[in-house]
Amino acid sequence: MFRISMAKDPAVSLLYALISAASIVLCISHYVFGHYQIMFLTMISIGLYIPSAIFLFLNREQSYSKYANILTLTSIATLIQYQLGIATELTMHLAFAFPIISYFILPIRWAFILNTTFMLCTSIQIIVHYELADSIRLILIYLALGTSSLCYAYINTVKRKNLLNLAVTDYQSGAYNYRFLVEKLHQEIARSCVTNRTLSLLAITIEDYQQIQDIHGVNISERLLKEFKSNLNNLLRAGDDIFHNGKGTFYILLPNCPIEGAIVLKERIYKNIHNIQWQNVGDLQLNTGFATLESNESAEQFLTRASEHVVKQQQTALRLLAFDR
Repeated sequence: MFRISMAKDPAVSLLYALISAASIVLCISHYVFGHYQIMFLTMISIGLYIPSAIFLFLNREQSYSKYANILTLTSIATLIQYQLGIATELTMHLAFAFPIISYFILPIRWAFILNTTFMLCTSIQIIVHYELADSIRLILIYLALGTSSLCYAYINTVKRKNLLNLAVTDYQSGAYNYRFLVEKLHQEIARSCVTNRTLSLLAITIEDYQQIQDIHGVNISERLLKEFKSNLNNLLRAGDDIFHNGKGTFYILLPNCPIEGAIVLKERIYKNIHNIQWQNVGDLQLNTGFATLESNESAEQFLTRASEHVVKQQQTALRLLAFDR
C-alpha cells in the first residue's frame, strides 16, 4: 500500500533527548562552579524535555505532537526569559540556540510567532543588562541566527511540500497519480461504509493516445494531457478528484454521486471536449466507463470494474457510457 509520511516526531524525540543530555552536563558544570540557582532552573528544563521526548516517541497522533511541542517550547522560552533576568551572561547561549531549535521543531507559522515574542523579550533583557555597544552586538547576533533559522525553515517547508506533490502527482498531466488513486479509494470506501453514501468512479480514456504520442512527440502529448485535465477540472464539483494512470486514462472519483449524476457529468464532458479544437492534435475521441460502489467491494475490484467498462466500449467502438446493469 502506498503511504505518505513526512512526520518529524522520531527526529524531534531524539533532539529532545540530546538537549536533555547536554543540559545534564550543564547542570554538573553549574554545580561545580556554584551556580546553584541556575542549576535548579536547568533541572526544570530537563524535566520538560525528557517527558516530551518520551511522549513523541510513543505518540502516533501528529496533531497531539504539535500541541505538545508548542507547550514544551513555550515553557522553555518562559524559563529562559526568567533565567536571563537572574544570570544574563550565563543564559545568552540558550537564547541564541532557541530560534534554531524552535524552527526545526514547530510549524513555521507557530515558530515565527513564538520567536518574534521571544526576540522582543530577549532584546529588552539585553538592553537592560548590557551597555549600548554590547547590546547592539548581541541583538545583531541574535537577529542573524533568527533570520538564518527562519530561512532554513522556509526552504525546508517548500521542499517538503514539493516532495509531497511529487509523491501524489502525475508529472505528465498534473493530476493525482494512479498509486494515490488506490490510496484514496481505500479512504473513500471506508468513509462510504460509515456514511452509507454513494461512491462512483468515472474512467475516461483518450482513444489512440499512444499513437498521438508517437506521431506528435512527448512534449505535445503532455501538453494535451495538462489541457485535458484542466478542462475536466472546470466541470467538477468541489470534492471531486482527478487521477491519471500515465497512459492516457483519467479517473474521476465522485463521492456522494449516483449513476444519474455520473451520466450528466459524462455528457457535459463530451460536450465540452468536442467543442475544443486541440492544438496540433485535432478532435479527440473518448471512451468512458462508470461504476458505483457495491457492498463488500474492495478498492481493487471497484477500480477494475470501472476500467473493464472502458475496455468494453473500446471493443464495441461506441461513444456511449458503459455502466453497471
